Amino acid sequence: MERILPDGRTYFVRLPNCTPVDAPECTEILGRSRPVILFLHSAGAAEDATKADSWLTTLQRAAGNTILVFGVSKDSTRRWNGGLCCTTSAVDDVGYLTAIVDDLSDSWPINKARVGLLGHSNGGMLALRAICERPDAFAAVAALAATYGGPCDKAKTRIAQWHGAFDAKIPLDGGVVSLLGTTITFPPVAELTQRTAPGSYFMLRVTAGGGHALSSVEYRQAVAWLLTGRA
Repeated sequence: MERILPDGRTYFVRLPNCTPVDAPECTEILGRSRPVILFLHSAGAAEDATKADSWLTTLQRAAGNTILVFGVSKDSTRRWNGGLCCTTSAVDDVGYLTAIVDDLSDSWPINKARVGLLGHSNGGMLALRAICERPDAFAAVAALAATYGGPCDKAKTRIAQWHGAFDAKIPLDGGVVSLLGTTITFPPVAELTQRTAPGSYFMLRVTAGGGHALSSVEYRQAVAWLLTGRA
């Protein structure tokens, strides 16, 4: 299902299913407050309904009846403002994510204390930026092949990262990289834990021999961690 926010931006959402919807058991099931996972794709990835459906179907296999969201970039640039990368203008993508949560809560029973972000590459950068800037709005982040260079000490955060040991696009140990037509200096992935508030949780899993494109195994682990705290 595609939703349109008041400012015209859109997103796709996959809701729990139960039929017939007017049956007493379905009324009870569909009325339960549920966690939410918002998925943010990598830069340049397709954002059409077919791609969104494919991703949401894949995530649903691991997430069950969690409410799942597929984010869509502003003006279909297919890029997110993750701080270090990758938009060419100051798009308020963090505000977009909080607007999605508000829109969901206006229409369905969601557990606002269990809103998680899952992102790969540029999407992971935005996910990290969002929890660092709005720890009041997001409970946890699972970032794959991503890093973040800004402050992250407003409040305690829960962050888990998966990264390939031989990721050349976003190096595990940081460095200067030519990416999407510009030169970017990425900080080491593990350095973020030094900028989080006291009491925060930070986990980093390094895939030996892995590159920038991680496997379905890491995605399943990321979803499991967002929902249970275990991967």
